[in-house]
Amino acid sequence: MKMPNMIVTTLAAIAIITVLGFLARDDGRIRSGEIGLEVGVPMEHRLTNFDTTPLPVVLRLVNNTNETMPLTADAPCKIFRFFVTTKNGGFVQAMRAPEVCDETQTRAAIAEQDVIEEIRQVPLDSKRFSAGDYALRVKFWNYEGEAAFTLID
Repeated sequence: MKMPNMIVTTLAAIAIITVLGFLARDDGRIRSGEIGLEVGVPMEHRLTNFDTTPLPVVLRLVNNTNETMPLTADAPCKIFRFFVTTKNGGFVQAMRAPEVCDETQTRAAIAEQDVIEEIRQVPLDSKRFSAGDYALRVKFWNYEGEAAFTLID
């Protein structure tokens, strides 16, 4: 049994659009020739009854260029900064500035085709949060990234 040309054409168009969509997707990875920050958090995290709920965060600063890139921060305490919003962008919490911070510019470098990976804990103020969806926005060595997470009771 032969399929009508219209069905074959429709199936071919669907296949081509699917393949193109798969190839052009933005999966959050750093492309070749770029440097950027990838942020990873648990998709679901349990809110504690304590004053703070520690949220584990994986930071990956990826250098996909062919040259060593300089890294700078205004001060050592400004290498890592964060703030948390609701899924609609409403402010919930930001990182507290330390009482004492050396105000000298901090410098480092990341080699070509290299990754700097750090694991941090973001102390969420449990009184400010309830079960729901949030976004963590991070600045690490002046590169920005974000990750969505859900708090559950």
